[in-house]
Amino acid sequence: MARRRKVLAAAALWGACAWFLCLDVDFLLAHLRNAPQWLLQGSRALFMGASVAVGYVVYRKYLIELKSRSQKYAEIREQIRRLLAELLTTPDEDLIRQLQRTIKRIEQVLKKYEPEDTRSEGERKRPKVA
Repeated sequence: MARRRKVLAAAALWGACAWFLCLDVDFLLAHLRNAPQWLLQGSRALFMGASVAVGYVVYRKYLIELKSRSQKYAEIREQIRRLLAELLTTPDEDLIRQLQRTIKRIEQVLKKYEPEDTRSEGERKRPKVA
């Protein structure tokens, strides 16, 4: 929910900046040797169209990110379910060995879907052993 608020705040800020820029361009063009009316309207339309396009791109990127994130979580859940089902069918003699293998596989699955920025932060926080 916080991400959605940030996106909406960014879109509102972008809209306000575009509106201010449009007014500024109108003011500048109006005071430059009596600019023709079509130039004022064209510049206003150009800036507002560009601002709407940027807002739309940001919104679509956000929706694609949400969709891909939910697909990743579904894949992670499915892989972990498969690993646990395999573990439950293991005979008692091999249970501890199979449990260790399953833990390693689950860690590999989680590392595979871990975001890049989280990995780099985790590597920086680890103390280096000499």
